[in-house]
Amino acid sequence: MKKHIIALALTVSAAAVNAGAAVSFYCNGYYPAGRVTLSISDAGHPGFVAVVAEAQSGEGGAFLSSSGEWVYDRMPWRHEYQEFASLPASISIDFCIPAMTYEEYGGERLSCNASMTSAFSAGAKLWVTWGALTPEIQADVDQREATFQARNARLIAAGKEPRTFDKQRWIESAILRDARQKNAQYVGEVPYIDCTPPDYGS
Repeated sequence: MKKHIIALALTVSAAAVNAGAAVSFYCNGYYPAGRVTLSISDAGHPGFVAVVAEAQSGEGGAFLSSSGEWVYDRMPWRHEYQEFASLPASISIDFCIPAMTYEEYGGERLSCNASMTSAFSAGAKLWVTWGALTPEIQADVDQREATFQARNARLIAAGKEPRTFDKQRWIESAILRDARQKNAQYVGEVPYIDCTPPDYGS
């Protein structure tokens, strides 16, 4: 997978390998596909699960959106991951192995069911992670908010303008930090798969 972006600005530790995740590959009819299985230690808390692919060159990648499409040309919005009001203890996610297709007016996109082989994506490195609103994150942000409000009280007492504390932004930043640095797991490379039927083209 080529182009410009590694989802989540993924800066994960190389030590986070297969700690609680696995991947398998198969032919979904005539098209290559995969399945990743992930164990989640923060089960029961609200959060999201993300599957990302890093280009073999290490210079780009893509993320799997909640609609099942691979997106490579921009950073994801949080709602584009698979979100859960309560994260499960484990989850399996099936995904297509895409190929690049080209639009009539010069655009291009990663498309499912575009090739009977995985030649375009072979060698891409797959990662899976989750982010959760844990009690620790909530307590940390609550403490930051209390400290911030105390500073605002001093500003008001001094006749100065108070500042705004964006609590939701702090929460989302902490969740994404854990997703990048704590929870991300490398599951393997996309192999070459040929799903072409034996009599195809005869």
